[in-house]
Amino acid sequence: MREVRVAAALTSRRINAGLLGGAVLVADQVSKLWARTALADHDLVIIPGWFRLAVTENSGAAFSLFQGYGSWLGLAAVVVAFLILVVVERSRSATELVGLGLVLGGAIGNLVDRLLRGPWMSGSVTDFIDFSFWPTFNVADSAITVGVVILVWAARRI
Repeated sequence: MREVRVAAALTSRRINAGLLGGAVLVADQVSKLWARTALADHDLVIIPGWFRLAVTENSGAAFSLFQGYGSWLGLAAVVVAFLILVVVERSRSATELVGLGLVLGGAIGNLVDRLLRGPWMSGSVTDFIDFSFWPTFNVADSAITVGVVILVWAARRI
């Protein structure tokens, strides 16, 4: 009987969302590791005055909101990841599944930073993609943003 419950929990939708989320997580963590080592003592200017790679640490959320609330943001990421794994079963299309997988991977990517870089999920997140007109961000932030846009777009198509 127990094997049936485990098999039921691992549906193709959860597996697919998990695989996409895992790919985002790996890309995010590898890119942050590279940024922290390669950019530790200098910035890499790609387009002068417009785009550079420069390491910053963000203890808050997007746009540096909620500074100092890292533990709460980490807890929110855990809740979001859990909810996505529940909601993914109700997804009506591959488009929604992709959006959910991107948000899942991004949330876990930033959660890993919070877990590894401070006590009780309070660590800061490494950001390094810096357009001069936009707050500095990372791969996880990009995945979350693109995922939410996809989900909103998919919801409008209903």
